Order: sequence, then C-alpha cells, then structure tokens
Amino acid sequence: MRVAKIGMRTIKTVIAVLLTLGISHILKLKSPLLASIAAIMTMESSISESFATGINRMYGTILGGVVALIMSYILPINFFFIGIGLIIIITICNIFKWEKAVRMAMIVFLSIALNYEGQARFYYAVFRTLDTLIGVVIGTAINYFIRPPNGEEKIKNIINNAYLEIKDVLEMLIWNKEIDKLEKLKSEITNIGEGYKIFIKDLKFHIGRSNNADSYHKLFNSFEKIHNHLSVICSIKESPIINCNNRGIIENYFNRKIPDMEYDEMDDLDLIYNYHLEQILSELAIIDSMI
Repeated sequence: MRVAKIGMRTIKTVIAVLLTLGISHILKLKSPLLASIAAIMTMESSISESFATGINRMYGTILGGVVALIMSYILPINFFFIGIGLIIIITICNIFKWEKAVRMAMIVFLSIALNYEGQARFYYAVFRTLDTLIGVVIGTAINYFIRPPNGEEKIKNIINNAYLEIKDVLEMLIWNKEIDKLEKLKSEITNIGEGYKIFIKDLKFHIGRSNNADSYHKLFNSFEKIHNHLSVICSIKESPIINCNNRGIIENYFNRKIPDMEYDEMDDLDLIYNYHLEQILSELAIIDSMI
C-alpha cells in the first residue's frame, strides 16, 4: 500500500500544537486544549488566509468570552442559557460579517459556560480567552516563519492545467468535430481567479514577486476570453469550414495536418466560427508567450 507523503502544512501544524502545549505548560495555562485547537484552526494554505483566520479567531475568542461572562452574571447556567448565548453570538457575527469567527466564538462560549467555577467566573473567562489567543498567535507565527505557503507556485500549476485543458478541447474540436462540456475549463479559470486574489493578498506579507501580478491578471483575462469564445463555438451544431489562416496556425501549433474539406463558398456560420476560432488562437498565443 502506497503511503501518502507528509506535507509541510501537516508538519507545521504538529510543530504549532507541540509549541502551544509547551508554552501552555511553562505558563501553566488552565486550558491547553483550547490553545491547541486555536493553533490548528489558524494553519491555512496561504499567509494572507492564515492572518485573516487569526484575526477572525481573535474576534471569535473575545466575543465568546465576553458573551459567556456577561450572561453568566444574568442567567443561571442551563440549556436555555446556552441556546440564547449561541443565538446572540451568531447574530453579532452576522451583523459584523465575522462569519469565520462564529465557530471559535461558540467553542470559547461553551468552554466557559460549561466549566466556570462559581465566583471565579471572571478569571475563568479571561484565562480561557487568553489561552485561545495564545494558540492563534502561535499558529499564525509558525505558518509565516516556517516555510510560508507559496501561493505563486500554486497559481502557476493552475494556469498550466487550464492551458493543457484548452489544448485538449481544441484538439477534440478540430479533429474529432466535437467539444466536451466546458465545466472543467471554467472550474480551472475560477481557480486561477481565486489564486490570483490570494497571491495579491500575500504580497502584503512579502510572499511572492510583485512584478508577476500583472502577468497573472492578463493570463486570467485571456483564459476567460477563450472560454467565452469556446462557449459560442459550442452553440454551433454543424461542422463549419476552417479558413486557410486559422488552418495554418492550428497545424503549426499542433504539428498535425487538418483533413481537407470540399466547399464552394463560406457561409455566415463559417465566418462566425472562424472569427471566434481566430480570437481563441490569438489569446492562446498570448498565453504561450507568457508561460
């Protein structure tokens, strides 16, 4: 049985947890579990996401601690108390658009609500909140300083996959007179857009080269244009004639001859087909020159 390779993110997560547990022991934290959970939840696939997650976890930690503390002075601890507290937390997170802070806020709230000790509830809430914040800081720091995720490498791989997908679609179109559905290509293009956004955010943390940003944006636009032109070609049910110019470019590109077709004169459908094919080849040439 083939064993999957252990990735860097896994290694960093383990380091973050062990370091969190070590610091918890040194500082004699009462809840190393909460700190460890926070460290795990902060380990993301990009630095910008890790920082954003860390900030959201801090919001959630503070919110969960404050709500639990205030409600513990107002209501007795029971199922009704817990239900009302969770509704309040979710509502506040929705108002401030802290969707990614909801889970941490609920975890901290439940930890405090189910475990506080009578008159010591204030200190319990404060320490549980601090425990979680320590885990957030450690997880974020480990992700940043130890082999930070390379978002640029990821976007390059996505671009290469999309490029190969376009070549496959074109080859099927020209030589087999058929075209597969474009969902896979659309998915790859969407991934490029998302990868580009993450890459731009990572630049703020000096991850990646800023001079490549414009290139990735141009590539994304070229892929989108190709998808749009292919969508039009997909709607053409017949097998139009390929003009001499497009034929020559395609044959050179694939190093493969297109079978000859007999025809008297091109009709409107042929002209529309060749226009969109020409645009695809033009954008493909741009992508070729950039990658």
